[in-house]
Amino acid sequence: MVIVVFDRSDSYLAPCLAYKIHFKTNSMKVALALLFFLGISFTGLTQDKNFDLSKYKFPDYKRHEMEFNINAAGMSNKRTMVESIGRGDTNVVIGNSYFNSDFVLSYRFDHLTRARIDYLSSSLSGNYSYWMNQNYGETTKAYFPRINWILDGSRKAYLKEDKFFMEMLTHVNYSFVETKNTYSAGSQMNTQNSQNYLILQLGFGGGTGRMEKVSDLWQTYYILEKLKAQKSLSRNPEEKDIMEVAMFVSKLKNKRFFDARLQKIAELQALDSTLHKQGLVRDTDILYFTTLNDYWSYGHFPDRESGKVLKFSLSPMYAMNTEKSNVSDQYFAKFSLISDAYFNCTKQINLFWERRLSVWISNETLVDTTGGSFEDYRSNLFRSGASIGYGFYPDSRTSISGNLGYTGQNLSIYNVRYDTPNEWINRFFINLSANYYLSPQLQITGNVEMNYSDKGTNEMNPFYLNYNLGLRYAIF
Repeated sequence: MVIVVFDRSDSYLAPCLAYKIHFKTNSMKVALALLFFLGISFTGLTQDKNFDLSKYKFPDYKRHEMEFNINAAGMSNKRTMVESIGRGDTNVVIGNSYFNSDFVLSYRFDHLTRARIDYLSSSLSGNYSYWMNQNYGETTKAYFPRINWILDGSRKAYLKEDKFFMEMLTHVNYSFVETKNTYSAGSQMNTQNSQNYLILQLGFGGGTGRMEKVSDLWQTYYILEKLKAQKSLSRNPEEKDIMEVAMFVSKLKNKRFFDARLQKIAELQALDSTLHKQGLVRDTDILYFTTLNDYWSYGHFPDRESGKVLKFSLSPMYAMNTEKSNVSDQYFAKFSLISDAYFNCTKQINLFWERRLSVWISNETLVDTTGGSFEDYRSNLFRSGASIGYGFYPDSRTSISGNLGYTGQNLSIYNVRYDTPNEWINRFFINLSANYYLSPQLQITGNVEMNYSDKGTNEMNPFYLNYNLGLRYAIF
């Protein structure tokens, strides 16, 4: 059986009436056949262009980003009823109120040079919920305040350009949760519980290699090739021209604007000016500008990287948890050492194909614990994993990505709590996703993911399968 769901949506760049069609079917043969058809269709669109994306070196840049979101919602209703009790009438009040508010304040800083890469990310979020119920003279109130702060930072300093580096890592995670219930009638005891959770982690490591972002070079190549094909260029672009325009594009994309509409105008003006300065463009017409805008605004250019990195790190970690209630206070703490080894290699085979390989191992060694919450923690928790995948990008609007991988770890973190032996669990996974961006009016998407494990906490041979197929067609 096939279920088709229509969902109306609006486009920001080109107002239109659009419908999304999602297919949910009980037959996996249909889903796999459609994905196979998409793959064959994409393959037929390719040409053999061995443009070397791996030569690109991302330019130096510094970028600050801050975002603040806040919202609130609530409701309240109250009614008075007259009920006859005994010989008289009594007014009875029944009502309830609900209020919820949350906020997120996030900040990100990136600073990239050939000698150093700095990264800092911080997020502060909070939530406050309040609920009140009135019923026949009894009033119940509940309060739920929450707050969470996460900080991640790293500094990678290269001892030799693009080769050997030293790295320092920082991670902080703090959360506070409180629940409070009050009862006016006294039939129940008021309760108040709070919990503080803190993780502090400081890591040191080193390695060799570097990853370069090459999507801007890829996009620039397509822009110039399309302009060349329609005879909008005054001369044939050389590899040096493509590199120079790509570096300008990377810097242009990392400029901050407060107005998205003014940003688009400024970007296209700057890009047009650069093409004129390099002598690639002289006389322009409406075809030139529409093509430039199309490949800048509507092209499907997902992130692509080139390079390989081998890294080792050692991170002392401290975790603390406190719980307070009306009847007791508890304190739990854990100190451990986390050692990691990581290898990642992404090779841009040509303009259309990329290969991705990732291998990692990690071990957490318990040093000291305080309190019952961590006493059953495994003394050594070992994890490992590997994956290999390919990306296929036949044109500026289409992408297919597939990965095959394995992860393994101890069956459970705790020995006593789950009453399980110290066994090893193996998990295999495969996923395939495709995006077919025919035009702003027609897009096809699909993904399939399969997971298999040889054992679980309370089960053997669990198998999971998820898939989704979607068609978006804009009538206008």
